[in-house]
Amino acid sequence: MSETVDSKGQPRVSPETNPDEEQARILAKTLLTPSSEPLNLFRVLVRYPELMKRVNGLGGLFMAHGSLDTREREMVILRVARRTSCDYEFAQHSPIGIRVGLTEEEIRQLGMPIEDGSWAEDEAKLLEFADQIVADLDVSDQLWDSVASRHEPGQMMELALLVGYYRMLAGFIRTLRIPLEEGAVGLPADRDE
Repeated sequence: MSETVDSKGQPRVSPETNPDEEQARILAKTLLTPSSEPLNLFRVLVRYPELMKRVNGLGGLFMAHGSLDTREREMVILRVARRTSCDYEFAQHSPIGIRVGLTEEEIRQLGMPIEDGSWAEDEAKLLEFADQIVADLDVSDQLWDSVASRHEPGQMMELALLVGYYRMLAGFIRTLRIPLEEGAVGLPADRDE
């Protein structure tokens, strides 16, 4: 079931390599690598199918049915990945960020202090929103009001849950030491954290 942890950071729960019928059915509905294999995150989660269904339900809402602008969504997810030093989230969402309009330079700037980037004011506020929730599990009233001036109440709830979900997922990924897929690129070596 669990692997012994060594000093090299081996996975604490290894990705499933020989899924049973139920696990195979669940994995068939997940995102796949370019080589058509389930992502390691899902191959670990599938070891506890009920947990996987619940975790994927909320993640799927954000990715396929959310009301936030996709560019803003990916900015926030990548900012959380940077603030939590989660290579896996960064590797998975950088290509998605590019597909929804972020540039490689913007993705690089997501690891910098906000004031050192070239963000529009509303984008900088979204990043600050993510930073405050990651650090404090709350945001100031002033920041809330600023971000809420451009988002509907439902979007504000979604935004707060998005940050919390990816913060939680980063803790899960890092604690279980889920390995990057072969060829995936994690956080840059020159990160500022």
